[in-house]
Amino acid sequence: MKRVVSLALALILALSLVGCSGSKPDTVVTTFCSAVQAFDFEKAATCMENGSEDLEDPYDDAEMEEDLSSEQVMTYLKECASKMTYKIGESKVDGESATVPVSFTYVDAGPVITSALGEYITQAFAMAFSGADDAQMEELFGNIFMEKTKSVEAGSATADVTFNCVKVDGDWKIASFSEEDEEAITNILTSNIASAFEGFGDAFDDADVEDAPENTVWHDVPLGQEVELATIKICVTGCEEKNELKAEYFEPKVAQEGTKFVVFSVVIENITKDSLNFDNDLVLTDSQGRNYDPYSDALWYFDETFSYTDLAPNIAKSGVFVYNVPADSADYYLSVLKADTDDGYHLYAK
Repeated sequence: MKRVVSLALALILALSLVGCSGSKPDTVVTTFCSAVQAFDFEKAATCMENGSEDLEDPYDDAEMEEDLSSEQVMTYLKECASKMTYKIGESKVDGESATVPVSFTYVDAGPVITSALGEYITQAFAMAFSGADDAQMEELFGNIFMEKTKSVEAGSATADVTFNCVKVDGDWKIASFSEEDEEAITNILTSNIASAFEGFGDAFDDADVEDAPENTVWHDVPLGQEVELATIKICVTGCEEKNELKAEYFEPKVAQEGTKFVVFSVVIENITKDSLNFDNDLVLTDSQGRNYDPYSDALWYFDETFSYTDLAPNIAKSGVFVYNVPADSADYYLSVLKADTDDGYHLYAK
Protein backbone atom coordinates (compact mmCIF):
# COMPACT_ATOMS: atom_id res chain seq x y z
CA MET A 1 0.00 0.00 0.00
CA LYS A 2 2.60 2.55 1.02
CA ARG A 3 4.53 1.62 -2.12
CA VAL A 4 1.69 3.02 -4.24
CA VAL A 5 1.73 6.31 -2.40
CA SER A 6 5.52 6.54 -2.32
CA LEU A 7 5.60 6.01 -6.08
CA ALA A 8 3.03 8.73 -6.54
CA LEU A 9 5.09 11.07 -4.39
CA ALA A 10 8.22 10.07 -6.28
CA LEU A 11 6.44 11.06 -9.46
CA ILE A 12 6.00 14.58 -8.16
CA LEU A 13 9.71 14.85 -7.53
CA ALA A 14 10.43 13.40 -10.95
CA LEU A 15 8.05 15.65 -12.83
CA SER A 16 10.79 18.21 -13.23
CA LEU A 17 12.93 15.70 -15.13
CA VAL A 18 11.23 15.70 -18.53
CA GLY A 19 9.99 18.26 -21.08
CA CYS A 20 7.26 18.71 -23.69
CA SER A 21 6.44 21.57 -26.01
CA GLY A 22 3.55 23.97 -26.37
CA SER A 23 3.02 27.06 -28.50
CA LYS A 24 1.12 28.74 -25.65
CA PRO A 25 1.49 28.39 -21.89
CA ASP A 26 -2.12 27.29 -21.45
CA THR A 27 -1.60 24.63 -24.15
CA VAL A 28 1.16 22.85 -22.26
CA VAL A 29 -0.84 23.06 -19.02
CA THR A 30 -3.87 21.57 -20.76
CA THR A 31 -1.70 18.73 -22.05
CA PHE A 32 -0.44 18.06 -18.53
CA CYS A 33 -3.94 18.03 -17.02
CA SER A 34 -5.34 15.78 -19.76
CA ALA A 35 -2.48 13.33 -19.22
CA VAL A 36 -3.14 13.20 -15.47
CA GLN A 37 -6.83 12.63 -16.17
CA ALA A 38 -5.86 9.70 -18.42
CA PHE A 39 -3.42 8.38 -15.78
CA ASP A 40 -0.64 8.82 -18.33
CA PHE A 41 2.13 10.11 -16.10
CA GLU A 42 4.85 9.63 -18.68
CA LYS A 43 3.10 12.09 -20.97
CA ALA A 44 2.42 14.45 -18.07
CA ALA A 45 6.10 14.41 -17.18
CA THR A 46 7.07 15.50 -20.69
CA CYS A 47 5.38 18.82 -20.03
CA MET A 48 7.89 19.84 -17.37
CA GLU A 49 10.83 22.20 -17.80
CA ASN A 50 13.74 19.91 -16.84
CA GLY A 51 13.48 16.47 -18.27
CA SER A 52 14.83 13.04 -18.98
CA GLU A 53 13.50 11.07 -21.92
CA ASP A 54 14.24 7.92 -19.94
CA LEU A 55 11.58 8.62 -17.33
CA GLU A 56 9.20 5.66 -17.18
CA ASP A 57 5.68 5.41 -15.85
CA PRO A 58 6.29 4.98 -12.09
CA TYR A 59 3.25 2.69 -11.86
CA ASP A 60 4.54 0.30 -14.55
CA ASP A 61 6.20 -2.00 -12.04
CA ALA A 62 6.17 -5.79 -12.37
CA GLU A 63 6.67 -6.33 -8.65
CA MET A 64 3.74 -4.08 -7.87
CA GLU A 65 1.53 -5.90 -10.36
CA GLU A 66 2.11 -9.06 -8.34
CA ASP A 67 1.02 -7.27 -5.16
CA LEU A 68 -2.73 -7.74 -4.95
CA SER A 69 -3.28 -4.81 -2.62
CA SER A 70 -1.36 -2.44 -4.87
CA GLU A 71 -3.20 -3.68 -7.94
CA GLN A 72 -6.53 -3.05 -6.26
CA VAL A 73 -5.53 0.49 -5.36
CA MET A 74 -4.14 1.17 -8.84
CA THR A 75 -7.37 0.11 -10.56
CA TYR A 76 -9.38 2.28 -8.24
CA LEU A 77 -7.04 5.27 -8.67
CA LYS A 78 -7.35 5.04 -12.45
CA GLU A 79 -11.13 5.14 -12.15
CA CYS A 80 -10.87 8.15 -9.84
CA ALA A 81 -8.48 9.95 -12.20
CA SER A 82 -10.89 9.57 -15.10
CA LYS A 83 -13.52 11.48 -13.10
CA MET A 84 -11.21 14.44 -12.44
CA THR A 85 -12.24 17.70 -14.14
CA TYR A 86 -10.36 20.96 -14.51
CA LYS A 87 -10.88 24.51 -15.71
CA ILE A 88 -8.03 26.49 -17.22
CA GLY A 89 -8.06 30.15 -16.23
CA GLU A 90 -6.70 33.15 -18.09
CA SER A 91 -2.94 32.98 -18.56
CA LYS A 92 -0.70 35.96 -17.89
CA VAL A 93 2.42 36.24 -20.03
CA ASP A 94 5.43 38.36 -19.10
CA GLY A 95 8.12 37.90 -21.71
CA GLU A 96 9.41 34.33 -21.46
CA SER A 97 7.53 33.48 -18.27
CA ALA A 98 3.83 33.03 -17.63
CA THR A 99 1.31 31.89 -15.03
CA VAL A 100 -1.73 29.72 -15.73
CA PRO A 101 -4.33 29.20 -12.97
CA VAL A 102 -6.22 25.89 -12.95
CA SER A 103 -9.17 24.84 -10.81
CA PHE A 104 -9.43 21.08 -10.23
CA THR A 105 -12.37 19.02 -9.00
CA TYR A 106 -11.43 15.45 -8.18
CA VAL A 107 -12.47 12.35 -6.25
CA ASP A 108 -11.60 12.35 -2.54
CA ALA A 109 -10.83 8.69 -1.83
CA GLY A 110 -9.54 9.46 1.66
CA PRO A 111 -12.62 8.05 3.46
CA VAL A 112 -12.34 4.80 1.49
CA ILE A 113 -8.68 4.11 2.22
CA THR A 114 -9.00 5.21 5.86
CA SER A 115 -11.94 2.89 6.46
CA ALA A 116 -10.18 0.02 4.68
CA LEU A 117 -6.98 0.43 6.67
CA GLY A 118 -8.86 0.66 9.96
CA GLU A 119 -10.72 -2.60 9.38
CA TYR A 120 -7.64 -4.29 7.92
CA ILE A 121 -5.50 -3.54 10.98
CA THR A 122 -8.13 -4.98 13.31
CA GLN A 123 -8.47 -8.21 11.31
CA ALA A 124 -4.76 -8.46 10.55
CA PHE A 125 -3.94 -8.78 14.25
CA ALA A 126 -6.07 -11.91 14.51
CA MET A 127 -4.72 -13.38 11.27
CA ALA A 128 -1.13 -12.73 12.28
CA PHE A 129 -1.63 -14.68 15.49
CA SER A 130 -3.13 -17.55 13.48
CA GLY A 131 0.01 -17.79 11.32
CA ALA A 132 -1.22 -16.14 8.11
CA ASP A 133 1.45 -15.54 5.45
CA ASP A 134 2.04 -12.40 3.35
CA ALA A 135 -0.13 -13.62 0.48
CA GLN A 136 -3.08 -14.14 2.81
CA MET A 137 -2.58 -10.71 4.36
CA GLU A 138 -2.49 -9.10 0.91
CA GLU A 139 -5.65 -10.95 -0.08
CA LEU A 140 -7.31 -9.77 3.13
CA PHE A 141 -6.55 -6.14 2.37
CA GLY A 142 -7.62 -6.52 -1.26
CA ASN A 143 -10.98 -7.93 -0.24
CA ILE A 144 -11.54 -5.26 2.42
CA PHE A 145 -10.50 -2.46 0.09
CA MET A 146 -12.82 -3.55 -2.71
CA GLU A 147 -15.71 -3.87 -0.26
CA LYS A 148 -15.03 -0.37 1.04
CA THR A 149 -15.04 1.10 -2.47
CA LYS A 150 -18.66 -0.06 -2.65
CA SER A 151 -19.84 0.61 0.90
CA VAL A 152 -17.99 3.85 1.71
CA GLU A 153 -18.89 6.91 -0.32
CA ALA A 154 -15.93 8.80 -1.72
CA GLY A 155 -16.14 12.55 -1.48
CA SER A 156 -15.33 15.37 -3.84
CA ALA A 157 -12.44 17.79 -3.41
CA THR A 158 -11.27 20.94 -5.13
CA ALA A 159 -7.87 22.53 -5.54
CA ASP A 160 -6.55 25.66 -7.21
CA VAL A 161 -3.06 25.39 -8.66
CA THR A 162 -1.04 28.13 -10.34
CA PHE A 163 1.25 26.70 -13.01
CA ASN A 164 4.40 28.73 -13.58
CA CYS A 165 5.58 28.34 -17.16
CA VAL A 166 8.83 29.30 -18.88
CA LYS A 167 10.03 29.30 -22.47
CA VAL A 168 12.73 26.77 -23.27
CA ASP A 169 14.16 26.83 -26.80
CA GLY A 170 11.06 28.63 -28.00
CA ASP A 171 8.56 26.23 -26.41
CA TRP A 172 6.53 26.65 -23.24
CA LYS A 173 7.27 24.25 -20.37
CA ILE A 174 5.96 23.96 -16.81
CA ALA A 175 8.45 25.05 -14.16
CA SER A 176 8.94 23.23 -10.85
CA PHE A 177 5.97 23.48 -8.50
CA SER A 178 5.98 25.52 -5.33
CA GLU A 179 5.72 23.50 -2.11
CA GLU A 180 2.04 24.38 -1.75
CA ASP A 181 1.18 23.51 -5.35
CA GLU A 182 3.25 20.33 -5.17
CA GLU A 183 1.15 19.18 -2.21
CA ALA A 184 -2.05 19.98 -4.12
CA ILE A 185 -0.85 18.09 -7.21
CA THR A 186 0.09 15.10 -5.02
CA ASN A 187 -3.42 14.99 -3.58
CA ILE A 188 -4.95 15.28 -7.05
CA LEU A 189 -2.77 12.48 -8.45
CA THR A 190 -3.57 10.15 -5.55
CA SER A 191 -7.20 11.23 -5.01
CA ASN A 192 -6.22 12.32 -1.49
CA ILE A 193 -4.93 8.86 -0.59
CA ALA A 194 -1.50 10.34 0.17
CA SER A 195 -2.93 12.80 2.68
CA ALA A 196 -5.16 10.06 4.11
CA PHE A 197 -2.06 7.99 4.88
CA GLU A 198 -0.46 10.95 6.63
CA GLY A 199 -3.58 11.60 8.64
CA PHE A 200 -4.48 7.97 9.31
CA GLY A 201 -5.14 7.47 12.98
CA ASP A 202 -4.27 11.10 13.67
CA ALA A 203 -7.69 12.43 14.59
CA PHE A 204 -6.08 13.28 17.90
CA ASP A 205 -2.83 14.78 16.64
CA ASP A 206 -3.97 18.19 17.81
CA ALA A 207 -4.40 16.66 21.27
CA ASP A 208 -0.84 15.37 21.71
CA VAL A 209 0.07 16.47 25.23
CA GLU A 210 3.76 15.69 24.69
CA ASP A 211 3.91 18.87 22.61
CA ALA A 212 1.79 20.96 24.95
CA PRO A 213 3.05 24.57 24.98
CA GLU A 214 4.20 26.07 28.26
CA ASN A 215 1.29 28.51 28.31
CA THR A 216 -1.34 25.73 28.22
CA VAL A 217 -4.18 26.39 30.65
CA TRP A 218 -5.18 23.05 32.18
CA HIS A 219 -8.77 22.38 33.26
CA ASP A 220 -9.74 19.52 35.60
CA VAL A 221 -12.72 17.60 34.24
CA PRO A 222 -14.62 15.30 36.64
CA LEU A 223 -16.18 11.97 35.73
CA GLY A 224 -19.30 12.38 33.61
CA GLN A 225 -18.52 15.86 32.24
CA GLU A 226 -18.24 16.17 28.46
CA VAL A 227 -15.43 18.11 26.80
CA GLU A 228 -15.62 19.54 23.29
CA LEU A 229 -12.34 19.54 21.36
CA ALA A 230 -11.60 20.64 17.80
CA THR A 231 -12.88 17.49 16.10
CA ILE A 232 -14.61 15.42 18.78
CA LYS A 233 -16.56 15.50 22.01
CA ILE A 234 -15.31 13.12 24.70
CA CYS A 235 -16.71 12.09 28.07
CA VAL A 236 -15.37 9.63 30.66
CA THR A 237 -18.50 7.92 31.99
CA GLY A 238 -16.94 5.38 34.34
CA CYS A 239 -13.74 3.72 35.54
CA GLU A 240 -12.92 0.29 36.99
CA GLU A 241 -9.80 -1.35 38.36
CA LYS A 242 -9.39 -5.02 37.47
CA ASN A 243 -6.93 -7.77 38.31
CA GLU A 244 -7.73 -9.69 35.14
CA LEU A 245 -9.38 -9.25 31.76
CA LYS A 246 -11.81 -11.86 30.44
CA ALA A 247 -13.24 -12.68 27.02
CA GLU A 248 -15.34 -15.55 25.70
CA TYR A 249 -12.76 -17.01 23.32
CA PHE A 250 -9.52 -16.11 25.11
CA GLU A 251 -7.80 -17.21 28.25
CA PRO A 252 -8.13 -14.62 31.04
CA LYS A 253 -5.31 -12.09 31.14
CA VAL A 254 -4.09 -11.76 34.72
CA ALA A 255 -2.31 -8.53 35.61
CA GLN A 256 1.39 -8.96 36.31
CA GLU A 257 2.22 -9.11 40.01
CA GLY A 258 2.27 -5.62 41.49
CA THR A 259 0.10 -4.18 38.70
CA LYS A 260 -3.56 -3.71 37.85
CA PHE A 261 -5.70 -2.86 34.86
CA VAL A 262 -7.54 0.47 34.73
CA VAL A 263 -10.54 0.52 32.40
CA PHE A 264 -12.03 3.90 31.46
CA SER A 265 -15.52 3.85 29.94
CA VAL A 266 -15.76 6.66 27.39
CA VAL A 267 -18.17 8.13 24.87
CA ILE A 268 -16.75 9.90 21.80
CA GLU A 269 -18.62 11.86 19.14
CA ASN A 270 -17.15 13.11 15.88
CA ILE A 271 -18.29 16.74 15.49
CA THR A 272 -16.87 17.30 11.99
CA LYS A 273 -18.79 16.75 8.77
CA ASP A 274 -16.61 13.86 7.58
CA SER A 275 -15.62 10.46 8.90
CA LEU A 276 -12.65 10.37 11.29
CA ASN A 277 -10.39 7.43 12.06
CA PHE A 278 -9.57 7.50 15.76
CA ASP A 279 -6.83 5.52 17.48
CA ASN A 280 -6.50 5.89 21.24
CA ASP A 281 -3.05 7.20 22.10
CA LEU A 282 -4.06 9.13 25.22
CA VAL A 283 -1.56 8.81 28.05
CA LEU A 284 -2.66 8.01 31.60
CA THR A 285 -0.90 10.05 34.30
CA ASP A 286 -1.09 9.10 37.97
CA SER A 287 -0.62 11.13 41.16
CA GLN A 288 3.12 10.38 41.13
CA GLY A 289 3.52 11.94 37.69
CA ARG A 290 4.10 8.60 35.97
CA ASN A 291 2.79 8.21 32.40
CA TYR A 292 1.39 5.04 30.82
CA ASP A 293 0.38 4.25 27.24
CA PRO A 294 -2.80 2.29 26.43
CA TYR A 295 -2.62 -1.49 26.95
CA SER A 296 -2.10 -2.90 23.45
CA ASP A 297 -3.78 -6.29 24.02
CA ALA A 298 -7.03 -4.78 25.29
CA LEU A 299 -8.72 -5.23 21.89
CA TRP A 300 -8.90 -9.00 22.50
CA TYR A 301 -11.05 -8.52 25.62
CA PHE A 302 -13.41 -5.66 24.76
CA ASP A 303 -15.72 -4.98 21.83
CA GLU A 304 -14.51 -1.41 21.35
CA THR A 305 -11.13 -0.09 22.48
CA PHE A 306 -10.94 2.69 19.86
CA SER A 307 -8.12 1.02 17.97
CA TYR A 308 -8.32 2.64 14.53
CA THR A 309 -12.07 3.13 14.86
CA ASP A 310 -14.11 4.94 12.21
CA LEU A 311 -16.27 7.66 13.73
CA ALA A 312 -19.17 8.82 11.58
CA PRO A 313 -20.23 12.46 12.00
CA ASN A 314 -22.50 13.19 14.99
CA ILE A 315 -22.98 9.56 16.03
CA ALA A 316 -21.71 9.00 19.57
CA LYS A 317 -19.74 5.79 20.11
CA SER A 318 -19.11 4.05 23.44
CA GLY A 319 -16.04 2.03 24.31
CA VAL A 320 -13.13 1.69 26.71
CA PHE A 321 -9.56 2.87 27.19
CA VAL A 322 -7.48 0.25 29.02
CA TYR A 323 -4.16 0.73 30.86
CA ASN A 324 -1.83 -1.54 32.83
CA VAL A 325 -0.35 0.41 35.75
CA PRO A 326 1.38 -0.25 39.10
CA ALA A 327 -0.91 -1.32 41.91
CA ASP A 328 -0.16 1.90 43.83
CA SER A 329 -1.32 4.19 41.01
CA ALA A 330 -4.09 6.53 42.16
CA ASP A 331 -5.84 9.78 41.22
CA TYR A 332 -5.05 9.15 37.55
CA TYR A 333 -6.31 11.14 34.60
CA LEU A 334 -6.08 11.39 30.81
CA SER A 335 -4.78 14.55 29.13
CA VAL A 336 -6.02 16.14 25.91
CA LEU A 337 -5.49 19.47 24.16
CA LYS A 338 -7.89 21.52 22.09
CA ALA A 339 -6.33 22.49 18.77
CA ASP A 340 -5.69 26.18 18.03
CA THR A 341 -6.31 27.17 21.66
CA ASP A 342 -4.32 27.33 24.90
CA ASP A 343 -6.76 24.95 26.60
CA GLY A 344 -5.85 21.51 27.90
CA TYR A 345 -8.01 19.09 29.86
CA HIS A 346 -7.30 16.48 32.54
CA LEU A 347 -10.07 13.87 32.33
CA TYR A 348 -10.33 12.33 35.79
CA ALA A 349 -11.70 8.90 36.64
CA LYS A 350 -13.81 10.20 39.52
